[in-house]
Amino acid sequence: MSIQLYQTSFKRITKQRLSEWKKIPTAVIGDCLNRQNVMSSRISPIQSGTMAGQAQTVSVVAGDNGAIHAAMKFIQATEIMVIDGGGYTERALWGGILNTRAIKSKIAGIVIDGAVRDIEELKEMGLPVYCVSRTPAGPHKGWGGTIGGSVSCGGISVSSGDIIVGDADGVVAIPLGQEQNVFDASVKRMDFEKKLIKKIQCGEDLSGVFEHPEIEKL
Repeated sequence: MSIQLYQTSFKRITKQRLSEWKKIPTAVIGDCLNRQNVMSSRISPIQSGTMAGQAQTVSVVAGDNGAIHAAMKFIQATEIMVIDGGGYTERALWGGILNTRAIKSKIAGIVIDGAVRDIEELKEMGLPVYCVSRTPAGPHKGWGGTIGGSVSCGGISVSSGDIIVGDADGVVAIPLGQEQNVFDASVKRMDFEKKLIKKIQCGEDLSGVFEHPEIEKL
């Protein structure tokens, strides 16, 4: 089977802007996305840290990482490789060799709806890696896949160019066309939460802040 490459192009976000996205918690971004575009809790980091970058997408046949190796020729610095591995966890799609290539290419991180291996080695290397699970079982190659098309990862749709942000809570994807609006809303939300926490610490009345059903006395 062949590997299909989509001829996609998208607006590039500046490194400065990506560094600003990296400072925004995924929980805040998720709230500003109406609690959508948040990847499933099965996608988690192998160690603490944060990442932000634009997606380069890859879809593979379960347990086959040939398309991932091929994608390394096309991924650019500051991008995050988002891999649809179908949630299959009995073959590792990523390990120390691919991680070394990724670091050499100066990419910002990896998100895999599947398994990885060489965990201690990956932790020492420091590149943010998010995955479903880990296994020492190696991958197959030769069944093909796609690069650059829309994929499903962690239960949400991701397209090349979307903004990917990850932290200890998990991963969110901001559709590229919504980047400005969601960024502005996230900054506003962080300011609101900062002021709210200050009110709590000062013991101020919060009755008009949090809505809840009427309390029935028994």
